[in-house]
Amino acid sequence: MIYNYFLGLGSNIEPRLNYLQTALLKLAAFGRIKHKSSIYNTQAWGETEQDDFYNAIIEFDSALPPRVLLETIKKIEAEIGRRSISHWGPREIDIDIIYCRNMTVREADLIIPHRYAAERRFILAPLSELDENLSIDGRGTPVRQTLSSCRDSAQVSKLDLAW
Repeated sequence: MIYNYFLGLGSNIEPRLNYLQTALLKLAAFGRIKHKSSIYNTQAWGETEQDDFYNAIIEFDSALPPRVLLETIKKIEAEIGRRSISHWGPREIDIDIIYCRNMTVREADLIIPHRYAAERRFILAPLSELDENLSIDGRGTPVRQTLSSCRDSAQVSKLDLAW
């Protein structure tokens, strides 16, 4: 079985672009990257007294089921050099499973769709770029509409960076 995922990637420790590119290369060993959003410069969410993030979303097909993909992602983050300093603190790389088509997961450490996806502009903007009709809120609302009504006030701006 092939799973169709949307993964969020973020970094706010230099070299941010390099960390995102390295994550792509490592993920490609476990599936096929179908599409990449633009990279967005975004204000930190949660713990806001830190540098801005580069964030993006990729559409990713993989034979790895969600639990195995999560374990693989954690290994990739560690290989890239992620250190857990604080829950929403600075990080070299952050890879999140945002959505998996035709699947919902509710476990203690794995929730799909991502529990905060519909509340975070830095997820919704790049996700809308890839599939504006996708619904991640559990109510059938298209991402484009969720983005337009999102109460998150963080600044999110598309960058003109090749990756």
